[in-house]
Amino acid sequence: MMAAKLKVAVVSASWNGYVYSLTRGATSFIDANVQGVIRDFRLPRKFGHSLDAHHAITQLRNWDPDGLLCFTETEMLRELIRLLPRPLPIVAMCAVERLRGVALVTGSFVHQMEVAVRHLRQQGFRSMAFLVLENPESDSTRIDVFHRIASPAEPGLATLVEAVDHSLLEDPDMEVAPVPRRLAAWLRRLPKPVGVICVQNGGGGYIIRVCHALGLRVPEDVAVIGTDDTDLSLSSTPTLTCVVPAGETIGFEAMRVLQRMMRGQPAPRETVRVKGMGLRVRQSTGLKRVEICDIAAAMEYINQNACKRISVGQLIQETQHVSRWTFQKHFQAATGQTARDVIRQRKFQEARRLLRTTELSITLIAEQCGFSASNEFARAFRAVERKSPSAYRKDVRTSDH
Repeated sequence: MMAAKLKVAVVSASWNGYVYSLTRGATSFIDANVQGVIRDFRLPRKFGHSLDAHHAITQLRNWDPDGLLCFTETEMLRELIRLLPRPLPIVAMCAVERLRGVALVTGSFVHQMEVAVRHLRQQGFRSMAFLVLENPESDSTRIDVFHRIASPAEPGLATLVEAVDHSLLEDPDMEVAPVPRRLAAWLRRLPKPVGVICVQNGGGGYIIRVCHALGLRVPEDVAVIGTDDTDLSLSSTPTLTCVVPAGETIGFEAMRVLQRMMRGQPAPRETVRVKGMGLRVRQSTGLKRVEICDIAAAMEYINQNACKRISVGQLIQETQHVSRWTFQKHFQAATGQTARDVIRQRKFQEARRLLRTTELSITLIAEQCGFSASNEFARAFRAVERKSPSAYRKDVRTSDH
């Protein structure tokens, strides 16, 4: 008798490129080790105080997962646990407070800080600072790590904790004025030139906008390193250098821990820290604008945003500083394909993954892969695969058994 497939829910408040990489890592573990499916559930930002919360939790309950992989803040995770109809194995994939029965698998902050400080030193910055844009209670350890690794000349001035509204971090076009007085005074007092590190999602772009508002030049006066997703980092002017944890590796290890917990093992007492880290150098720490075409940036943007119905014009606007004609010529010379073709291929790649590994309906898969309607998706898919999405799903699952 065939064993029942495990059902794993990936729960987050957003669906950005980093969450996608976490999910892809978890899916890789399932593909290689167990019979299972993954489905993503997005929670409203104000989860505990929103009418949408009822709809979100009802969907989760109805699917009845065997375990959860969560990328949420502590308060949202705590509220989610309270609303679940029964205790479930849970693995958190970002830095949250330790909650009873919840395993924590995340990137190594020590390694992240080492990579950021090393890069600033290589760029010639001797003055460094660390900015925390949230409540201070959970960040005293991180501040200690920064001091130990960076050894700032003026320890009392080198760090600041300033809680700001999350909407300011999430929207790269939102006006930052008036700048909080303590933050403005701190940035002005820092010895220039200075490298500022911020590891809150959206924080790097926020600092850049604040510097513009204060008349500080980036990177000449203030170089900035963040940990933002690609779409946020490329939306900044100048574009943002980031040190990003290895999302696929974290997702893979988180799924390994979750599988053990679903078999009855307790959550590990210690945090599982994944050391892998990617440094993506851009203009905020001194990289000059690309004069011809940044093909690597275009491919990265396509990989993370193709399913968001992006156009070639949007791709060029977000990643390039050349004309459309120049970009298309150099892109096709480098890849052998047009940008439109590569975007389309990426959408079908994601569609095949969702058909193979999830129970999502064809309509939802069409929506998540950037098609305007399920019938449009079905026609396009059949033209590529010579079979309907439903037939493809049936065939690949039959071949797996």
